Amino acid sequence: MMLSFNIRRALRALTTNYVRQISNQPPALHGVVKDAVQPMELPSYTEEQRQQILDAINENSAEQLLSYDITKSRAIKLQTWKARNGPMSELSDILHVEGFGLKVARKFYKSLLEPVVNRAIREKAQKTSRTAAFITPTMDEQQRQLIMSSVGVRIGVTSVSWARLELPESTSSPCGLSHWQHHEINDKKLHLAELARRCIYVAHQIPQADCYVLENPQMAQANSNPGSIDQQNVNIQKAQVTAILSYALMARSNPNETKTNLYYLRRFLTARLFNHLVGTERVSSEDTILGMMRTHYNMEEQPEQAEKLYLCNQVQFPSNLRNMYSKVERYQRELLGQAFLLNLAFVRLVLLQDASSIASVSRSSKKLPSDFE
Repeated sequence: MMLSFNIRRALRALTTNYVRQISNQPPALHGVVKDAVQPMELPSYTEEQRQQILDAINENSAEQLLSYDITKSRAIKLQTWKARNGPMSELSDILHVEGFGLKVARKFYKSLLEPVVNRAIREKAQKTSRTAAFITPTMDEQQRQLIMSSVGVRIGVTSVSWARLELPESTSSPCGLSHWQHHEINDKKLHLAELARRCIYVAHQIPQADCYVLENPQMAQANSNPGSIDQQNVNIQKAQVTAILSYALMARSNPNETKTNLYYLRRFLTARLFNHLVGTERVSSEDTILGMMRTHYNMEEQPEQAEKLYLCNQVQFPSNLRNMYSKVERYQRELLGQAFLLNLAFVRLVLLQDASSIASVSRSSKKLPSDFE
């Protein structure tokens, strides 16, 4: 009994001493609060640097500011702020613009002070990354500048369609459609030798161009329910046609060149760009094609424009190809349309790097079905 009483007294004493020690210590959050209220400021700039930054912001439009380290949405917000409040007079004014904190402002100001050479290197890296998500393999800026024509090839199980576009020399002229053709392979169950012979014939019909684009083929995957034998044969034949034509088109490039002339555009990207995708199902492209044919630069008499229009992302349809399209059967029009829009999507997103087209598919990139679907 006495032992139990002594244990209780010892525990009570230890508890009392611990409480006294804790109460004598300074508050644990004291240092944190002090750090949180410390002022944060922009870096110190010389008067020359300050004026260079203000001149770049006040004299450039939102579109021109995109060549610096700033997103499109922030550039637009900055332009809107200037329209309401006038030119910036102090570097700290930018902190009043929505989306600009100290970190973003420092990074933006640093890019405004960059030498032109460094800026060109950064722009090249940005452009490569912008298109890298669209095609396989990637294309560097030097190669993009050299491409003046492309052929989009749409491969089916029993047919191949293609469309050739020529890029304009100026932004005020549309692209030109020079070739547009559909070819039937006919049978679904061909021996590989016969299939190769027909594919080689088709490859000879496809016109020459600086590069060729196909839609990225569906990725093979293990499946516990692969479908019927007939369906498996269909998928195999389509893969064989794609492989044979890919090899034939790649063989056209200079053997001494290490860069490819064949690219694969991400699946469903064309349908997303032209609003032809409902869930994972594509809708007809015919209305889109007919709408493009009705534009003024596809009429016999073109009206005179007082000012130059931005037309390089549009297409001029020759009268003979318009007539051909109107006379073929409906299913052929659909396949021709898919080949044409595949190429046009490649031209807008990769070759021209059209800002509105990139923004359109980028906003919905997370919604795109995967290549495994």
